[in-house]
Parts: sequence; structure tokens; C-alpha cells
Amino acid sequence: MNWILKSASVGAMVGSLAAPLYRAQNPTVGVVLDAESAHVSNGPLTSGTSLYGADVVKPESQGHVQLRVRQTRLQLAGQSEAAFFPGANGAVTELRQGTMVVALNTGAESFEVFVSDVRIIPKNERPVLVEATMKAPCDFQIKVMHRHLEATAAKETETLDEGHTYDVTPEFYINDTRNPAISPDASAYHRGLQHSTCALAAKSREQPRFPRRRRFAAVAVTAAIGVGTILVLRETLEVPTDLS
Repeated sequence: MNWILKSASVGAMVGSLAAPLYRAQNPTVGVVLDAESAHVSNGPLTSGTSLYGADVVKPESQGHVQLRVRQTRLQLAGQSEAAFFPGANGAVTELRQGTMVVALNTGAESFEVFVSDVRIIPKNERPVLVEATMKAPCDFQIKVMHRHLEATAAKETETLDEGHTYDVTPEFYINDTRNPAISPDASAYHRGLQHSTCALAAKSREQPRFPRRRRFAAVAVTAAIGVGTILVLRETLEVPTDLS
């Protein structure tokens, strides 16, 4: 019995030291601007907390997080989860569940947002404001509130226009639960990951689709994501309040 207790104690100690160790070995990539009922790498998250490469951020159901990675501003809604990394040209983010708003004002940087096997990047215009929501493992939406973006899934690349919402069906759903995380840009990213074929794409045997919705639906849904979030990000971007 004693050896069991000792093993458990050693395991707990190793676990408690693992997160600080990996964070010390990774570069600081940003800072938390505002947080409520949120966690990072199994610890509490508060305003002013430094964000490190490979950090996984999780707001609770009634929480939220607003942060900056390099010059990109991001906000996670409650019950969301995302991992953050430094990229060659700016922030790299893996959205694992929930909703995230992304904003960038400077043309000197870009960003990459990965949702399953779909990669989203902004085009050259600034400022850019976009929301990504994972509704289900094989069903998510991209809402472009300002400027234009580009989304790539498998061999299909689509330009996403301002003021439109796009329903996206990826070819594969990637179930990534690693914490610390591995960047989707890393060569080792897909090793050991669970890849599931999305039924709709497999059944139709088509490339992943980006069907366009009516502009009215995009404006209505965008307004519903939270006035506080949009106002804060618009102030940062100096975007006009009327995006119609």
C-alpha cells in the first residue's frame, strides 16, 4: 500500500511540474486582456496573464476570454476551447470547440485559424474581423464581418466575402485533446491524432463545401454574438459600427 501512495504522490508532483516546465520552455506569444471563469493548462486564467506557445485556453459556460497574440485580438465565448502558437507571420490558433472572434488591424502581420482540417487566413485588406463557430464535429460556420478571408479545405480554396456567413463541411474531423498542444503548422501535428471522416462529405463524395447564405442572415447572426465583444474589437480596429 505504501508504494501505491508513493507512486500517486510522485505522479501528482510530476503533473504539477509539467505545465510550468513546458511553459518556461516555450516563448511568450501574447497576453490575456480580460478573463472570467476561464482556465489555461489546467490553471486559472486572469487578466494580465502571459500566454505561451502551446497553451490551451478554456472558458467555462458562463465565462469568456479576450487576449492578444502578437497583434491579433481574439475572444473566446463560454464553453469554447482553443490552442495558441506563434507563427512565422503572426498568430496561429486551433479552435477545438465553441466560438471565437478574431480581429487584426495591422498589415505587417497575418493570422491562421484552424478548425479541423480547414485553414482560414485573411487577405491583404485591413482591418479584418471574423467569427468562427464549431457547431458540431463536422459542422461549423465562418462569419465575415469585415474585409475578406480565404479558407482552404483539402484541395478546395474559397474566398470568403465581407458580410456573409458560410456553412463549412470539412472532409475530416480532427479530435485534438493534447495539452500542451502542437501547432497545426508543425510536421508532427497529425501523429497520433484521431481522424474521422465526416459523413456528409463521404456520402456525397464531393470536396468540402462553402455554401453561401443570404447577407441578412449574416448580419442578424453577427449581431447576436455579443454587443460587448463586437464593440471592444471594433474600438481596437477602428471599424465603423455600420458594416452593412
